[in-house]
Amino acid sequence: MGKSISHLSDVATQETNTTGVMTPILQLDPDDGTRLRFLKSVPTGDSEGLPFIMDLRDSNDNALPTDTSLLVRVMRPTDDEPVPVTVAEDNIAAWNGLSTKEQRNEENIDAVKVKVKGNVNVRDKDTARIEVNSSKQIDWSNSEFYIVRDGVEELPFEG
Repeated sequence: MGKSISHLSDVATQETNTTGVMTPILQLDPDDGTRLRFLKSVPTGDSEGLPFIMDLRDSNDNALPTDTSLLVRVMRPTDDEPVPVTVAEDNIAAWNGLSTKEQRNEENIDAVKVKVKGNVNVRDKDTARIEVNSSKQIDWSNSEFYIVRDGVEELPFEG
């Protein structure tokens, strides 16, 4: 059963990135007693990957620069630093070139997929971080970020 994850989700905390370095724009903390499983593939589209639907903008309502890179990392209590769980995207041209409505369209969905390194479990004591390296800071008052519902499962976790 998929869970809707977005910048407005109850498990999400919006952050403002530091320019010029890879820093979080969104932190995902599963509810107590649950874990989120991010799937490496969804039934929509032809290629493997997890679709991110996003429109990332700065305070002037301009799209973040195309050369913005994107990465998902997970921080677990035993880790000294966050561990990458996706392949780094070295630019966001596909997202900047399509509206969020167009990104959801099946014929475009493969262009907005991020390659996940296997199915990723994020427990209630872990934090998943959507990170960017950009020359501009995100402004959440005019930005959107969604992970497609069939790409995330919410499961019980005890431990």
